[in-house]
Amino acid sequence: MRFKPLVILGAFDKSDSAWSWKSITRSSTSWLVALLAVLWILIYQYCRFVYSRDPTSYFFDGTRGYERRYSLRREQQAYDFIRAANGTSTLPIPTQPEPFMCIGIATVARISAQQYVRGTIGSVLHGLTEEERQSIYLMPFIAHTHPSDYPVYREPWLAAISNRVLEYEVSDQDRARLQRFEEGHHFRNKSMYDYGYLLENCYETGAAWIVMLEDDVLARAGWYAKTVDALSRIRRMTSDDGWLYLRMFYTEGLLGWNSEEWVRYFGWSFISFMVLLAALIGARIKSFRLQRNLSNLNMVVCLIALPAFIILYFMAGRVSMQLLDAGVHEMSRFGCCSQGFIFPRAIVPRLIERTRKDMDEDYYVDMLLERWAGAENLKRFVAVPSMLQHVGAKSSKGWGYDEGAGTTWNFGFETHPFSRRVT
Repeated sequence: MRFKPLVILGAFDKSDSAWSWKSITRSSTSWLVALLAVLWILIYQYCRFVYSRDPTSYFFDGTRGYERRYSLRREQQAYDFIRAANGTSTLPIPTQPEPFMCIGIATVARISAQQYVRGTIGSVLHGLTEEERQSIYLMPFIAHTHPSDYPVYREPWLAAISNRVLEYEVSDQDRARLQRFEEGHHFRNKSMYDYGYLLENCYETGAAWIVMLEDDVLARAGWYAKTVDALSRIRRMTSDDGWLYLRMFYTEGLLGWNSEEWVRYFGWSFISFMVLLAALIGARIKSFRLQRNLSNLNMVVCLIALPAFIILYFMAGRVSMQLLDAGVHEMSRFGCCSQGFIFPRAIVPRLIERTRKDMDEDYYVDMLLERWAGAENLKRFVAVPSMLQHVGAKSSKGWGYDEGAGTTWNFGFETHPFSRRVT
């Protein structure tokens, strides 16, 4: 009678113990595979919990990532400040002839009832010392040809805490042009004109630094001192005419594993592979015990497992794995958006000229800045962590107000520790 082999764990004979359960449990290779698999799963579960707020991560959870933590409390402080300011009548005129910085905020009426500019100005001023406030020339700009159309225009606090509430003082020709922009919903063209107009008026104050903020941001507590420190660092790094701006806001979503840098990623992965191989070979040469247990097969298992852990590293997200240290960093690529810039005085006249030249082009302000900086090799810097958070749900620079503005978000801003004492 012909013998029929019995399949046990892939082996074709009971007498062949090479693939028996007993031999597998005693195999160092089996234990190594199990150990690496368990370790990978544990790290995977850890990443799911820890990196859910990282927009560059595979584990990103929008529900948690867009949760307002710090910004809600900061917003409450800002609105409390504005309510208190409604009973103020004294203008905070700077003590020095030329202020340290002019803060310009162009603002327009929103379609919704929410006018974010109250929170913007309130958060900028809340917590400042008297000396800090006196060094600032605050200039909100009512960007309407008919200012009375703006809901906040008549509110007492606006004039009470501003050094100047800017309105259009332009020629009849420019006013007619602006009205055409408003009536034709050419928001991008008009915003370019407004940016240049506000820059020009801030420049005329004599301020050393020109700060341009959008009207739907919140400033973190202690932003002033951090900004002064950042500007001081930049001045030690470069000349005033060699850089364009300090970015006060950025969104981490653009700082992921960008395809433009694939060669670097591949290079480091290959180096990791070679380092592991060298370490395994060296360990086996130097240790008699490893010579018995670290077989060629075990080495192959380790080298095969490495790509799985490298993939997990990339899945965790670049923002988490390569966290930007607090301070000032050069950011000539992947910066977004135009929520807050600080310009050195030396560069502003040229910038005003650029806004006038490109006003009829369909560009956003940040696109203009990046194209110009790239063409003239101007450095761009960013302050980390972000000084601002963008809280507007809809952009005011698109037809019908773009719905996607809510995704312009700094996720790290929300993890900033909250304290009633400004630090």
